[in-house]
Amino acid sequence: EIRGGAWVVLDASINANVMEMYAAKGSARGGVLEANGAASVKYRTKDLITTMHRLDDTLVQLDSQLEVEGDAEKQAEIKRQIAQRESALLPVYEQISVQFCELHDTPGRMQAVGVIEKQVEWEHSRTYFYWRLRRKLAEFDLRKKIVDASSVGRGIKAPTPLEATDRIKTWFVNTGMDEAQWKDDKEVLMWMGQNNALLEQKVVEYTKNCVVQEVFQVMTAGGGTAKVGTNGIVEGITKAFATYDDQQQAELRAMLSKALQLN
Repeated sequence: EIRGGAWVVLDASINANVMEMYAAKGSARGGVLEANGAASVKYRTKDLITTMHRLDDTLVQLDSQLEVEGDAEKQAEIKRQIAQRESALLPVYEQISVQFCELHDTPGRMQAVGVIEKQVEWEHSRTYFYWRLRRKLAEFDLRKKIVDASSVGRGIKAPTPLEATDRIKTWFVNTGMDEAQWKDDKEVLMWMGQNNALLEQKVVEYTKNCVVQEVFQVMTAGGGTAKVGTNGIVEGITKAFATYDDQQQAELRAMLSKALQLN
């Protein structure tokens, strides 16, 4: 259980790229607003009385009698009975209102509104977080490679860490894994280990695509920008070509000849 003010430093939305919030299943409380205080603000006495008249059979019956009763003395007696019934029920309804407010501070409700990632059984928490940490460290390493791969020029917008994670998830599903398994830390970690070579290849392909997109944008920008950019690309290739050995130069010539259909 934490104090409401602690959310200032614990809320995962402060840095959603790397922060996650969890709660012990059943026993944890967020403490955002003290239940008695919330009930006194949101469920005042007049609201409780309205609820009584809607739910309590005795009050519903007395209200019906009062509505059709024409005698003043009998009306007064019915009103007295209503007031007596309200007084008897008020402490019970006050307790119910507090309990109702407490239900909005439980782990289930916190998960429903997205405040926490998951409810964790206390007795299994060490095992859960062991695999969670290992999975996230491996995931962070891979998504950093994806973010770095897009750093090839001004025209390419680098993905956010969360967007990089979504790309990894797409690769995960495309290899035949069930999307539901993405939530299984042990399964994801095993998948990363078994598909390490494939993932490295995916990163290389992504890097190449980013370079292709950057060169294309530079050479098709229009006006002077395209001319300057194209000249810069040619000059860069020329300088790099001069540093290659004979085999590398031959391979580059063959690649350019095939790509540009020069033969």
